[in-house]
Amino acid sequence: MTKKPSPGRRPEEVINPTGEGRARRAGGRSTRLLGGPPLWLAVALFGLLSACARSPFDQNVIAKNSDFLVLTAGSGDTLESLAAQHLGDEKKGWVIAELNGIKRVRAGEEVVVPLKPISPAGMFNGGFQKIPILTYHRFTPGKSNCGRLAVSEDAFVAQMAYLRDRGFRVIDFKDLADFLAGKVVLPRKSVILSIDDGYKSVYEIAYPVLKRFDYPATIFVYSDFVGAGSGLTWKEMREMVDSGLIDIQPHSKTHSDLTLRLEGESEKAYRKRLAYELRHPADLIERKLGLPIHTFSYPYGAENEIVIEAAAEAGYTLAATVTRGGNPTFAHPLVLRRSQIYCGDSLKTFARRLQTFEKISLK
Repeated sequence: MTKKPSPGRRPEEVINPTGEGRARRAGGRSTRLLGGPPLWLAVALFGLLSACARSPFDQNVIAKNSDFLVLTAGSGDTLESLAAQHLGDEKKGWVIAELNGIKRVRAGEEVVVPLKPISPAGMFNGGFQKIPILTYHRFTPGKSNCGRLAVSEDAFVAQMAYLRDRGFRVIDFKDLADFLAGKVVLPRKSVILSIDDGYKSVYEIAYPVLKRFDYPATIFVYSDFVGAGSGLTWKEMREMVDSGLIDIQPHSKTHSDLTLRLEGESEKAYRKRLAYELRHPADLIERKLGLPIHTFSYPYGAENEIVIEAAAEAGYTLAATVTRGGNPTFAHPLVLRRSQIYCGDSLKTFARRLQTFEKISLK
């Protein structure tokens, strides 16, 4: 399945998300633009700069039309302040950074601000954007030995530092839902952090690390495990939710393989049990934590047409498997791919789980 380019643009005219380049402006100075900009953007900006007068309302604005604004950065300007002023949200500073190929704003530098999404579908010349979702389970302290589905504290810190140092931006499932619906543009190096089951080690080890890096994460809990000896309590979950970093979503009631019928179970009884496995933990989370329910994590990543249909009927917008890979804008929202992180994974292995762009050839 392939997304169509925006009306009026040829496929080759969608901005290239790889590398950096410069577009020349009138007077010989340059504005850095993402991806060695395609001809349409360079021409458009040249025409904009040539045709438009300086704004009488903002002396820093060089030119503006319905799609772009070009300005000279002032001494106090930052990516966040420019995004707040011109895009209405300081958190969209990454939009300006990616278009201009910069990490920060320097006084006197000319900056292009895109006033409309350039490629909300994540489709670009030469390929398409993918959103990787990483999946963790348990955590062990320090450098201690860990089982296959556990990650040591030291390894987790190193992985979060890798995301920070390589310029990844951690988003959440609600952002992904808007991306799949074609409503928003996401940072090119977006990633989602998820943690399955709801072990107490999430609160004791992972949560302090996430706070240190200011990274959001979604914990998928199965309700029969809540309050068990090694399971999270509602009090611990409340504390994490109140931080603004942690979301809690359902992982079923019993953590059973939802694709399997019990021996002697009729189809009607199976569908009824399936609906309960999907709705009961959601009802508890809504009642205990006051959180909206939007995403389900299939136990063992197991799904089939019946389970997917039941998830939709239960009101889920998204649902996740553990099939490795990333999620383009045309991904099935109820069959999302996630990559599990294992004990002993090197940073090189970890990096392979973070592919955010897939090249395609139109030849």
